[in-house]
Amino acid sequence: MLSNSRMIALDNCEFFYDIIGLIKVKKKIIEPYRHIFEIFESGLVGIFVSVRCKAKGQDDLDNDEDLRVEINGLSFRENSPKKNIQRFNIAPAFNGSKLRGLKKKIIFLTVLKKGENVIDLIPQESAFVESIEIKEFSNNQNLNLLINEKAEDGDRRPWITLVLVDLPLKTLGVDLITRWHYRDGDDVKLIIDGDIQKNKFSIFNKNWLWASSVFKKILKKEEHSKIITTKLSQGIHYIEFWADKTPVLYNLKLDIRHSETIAEEKASNIIKKYSNQIKLSAQELSVDPVVVGAVIYQEQSTNVNFVDTLSDYVGGLLSLNTSIGIGQVRVKTAEGLEKHYSELNFIDKDDSFIDSNMARVEKLKDPFLNIKYVVAKIHFSLERWREAGFDLSNKPEILGTLYNIEDVDDPIKPHIDSKANEFGKGVGKIMRKLKVC
Repeated sequence: MLSNSRMIALDNCEFFYDIIGLIKVKKKIIEPYRHIFEIFESGLVGIFVSVRCKAKGQDDLDNDEDLRVEINGLSFRENSPKKNIQRFNIAPAFNGSKLRGLKKKIIFLTVLKKGENVIDLIPQESAFVESIEIKEFSNNQNLNLLINEKAEDGDRRPWITLVLVDLPLKTLGVDLITRWHYRDGDDVKLIIDGDIQKNKFSIFNKNWLWASSVFKKILKKEEHSKIITTKLSQGIHYIEFWADKTPVLYNLKLDIRHSETIAEEKASNIIKKYSNQIKLSAQELSVDPVVVGAVIYQEQSTNVNFVDTLSDYVGGLLSLNTSIGIGQVRVKTAEGLEKHYSELNFIDKDDSFIDSNMARVEKLKDPFLNIKYVVAKIHFSLERWREAGFDLSNKPEILGTLYNIEDVDDPIKPHIDSKANEFGKGVGKIMRKLKVC
């Protein structure tokens, strides 16, 4: 449906205010395009963005068209961050050299607060925005995304990307149709966090999970229904569908839960996934990465249920001092740390359209930024106590306790008879295990 909406022009950026639903933009943009929309109930939301980008040389273009998306100030980057950050030539963006004028759809699944929220479409050169659609899913952990999308005819290129923003995924169900077209057939590739899902039944098309076969020549049409066990831990995940010819994707079924039933197993998997980022972030402030890993492990081992995750997000969005992300960083703690660590000032405070608390929660959803806050909180305690004459570098139990209970704006006075609480004792125990490993 097309909802009531209005467009506002401000400086070099266009703003589109929308209640909720489908808005057909149908416009070429050369400057950032802002879409402000209203959510009726805090919870899980789907943001569907369809865009076309052309390659260099098409229509006499001197450069490729590209476009990236920000949600409430949260930008996306390559799945395994490197020193040179990539924002355009990645799965959650639109890249003209790959699309060559064809349409791509990106579906962002995230938790948003009731009220106004913001999407920014940021072009490089230019881009053609087809549509933006907003759907509310409340707190439903079993989703049926009725896509019903036929790929435009083209050779092996990105088609539909699903972006999970700090969410887990236990299984992914896919319903699609492929057809045979005279000398060629429809093919679909599936890439999950950079890993191509292999086709075990094809010799020549191993990288295309649903590939053309001799049976397609006979049947003309094949209907595919497949359940894929993804076992994705809480984090930002990119699930890409690439198309060859004109397949049709009808439905995506998502079980948005942790696959692990044992808390410790979930925590271990998260530490393994983000071990490199933990090491890099810890190195920046000269903090022991094993302590950082132990703190994250302890936090994650107490938060398994998806409903708890949603409750945490909603609480944070309502300005309550709840915990967010893989390090379970409190919103007020993050705000306090930003006053002491300039490298944590990711929020554009001059943007009056984005509430700073809302933007802070969005940043905490990014595991790579969340880890930086964890490191900063540990460093904050280490330095304060060191300046007072107490070296905590070999006392993970005390560091864990301070991480758990200390208020950055009203910190605990360093003292000689410090004792560990249960959280801190757990950190010490985990750290000893991690060092053995």
